[in-house]
Amino acid sequence: MIRVEWDRKFEVGHERIDFEHKIFLGLIRQASLLPETDTPRERVLRHLDEVKKYALFHFTSEENIMFDVAYPDVDKHSREHAVLLALLDERTHQYKNGDILLDNIVSFLFEWFALHTTQVDTKLAKYIARDQDSRV
Repeated sequence: MIRVEWDRKFEVGHERIDFEHKIFLGLIRQASLLPETDTPRERVLRHLDEVKKYALFHFTSEENIMFDVAYPDVDKHSREHAVLLALLDERTHQYKNGDILLDNIVSFLFEWFALHTTQVDTKLAKYIARDQDSRV
């Protein structure tokens, strides 16, 4: 099992995005701890549904920020969000059928989160900062 913990390297420098990222990662962390408590499969599935719903909320929030600042890569960034949601659905279905372990889903989510925040979301935050600087 991997250690899912917040690290400053995940901060992109945008207050709202960073706040939402901390909640998102907190949900992934909670999922990582469920196997240790012998949580029933149905409860795990409810938690994965919560992760998905929060991800959908966060992605919508982030995409609205992109539209507000006329971010040129909004379509590409939004596609990455859609792919994550589809892959999470697929893995949740596999877990429900007993085909994969929750640890596999947690690893997938954490790796996606770490890569996406440090590479893709950082570009967005830099664009927002430049946009705000040009207005001053």
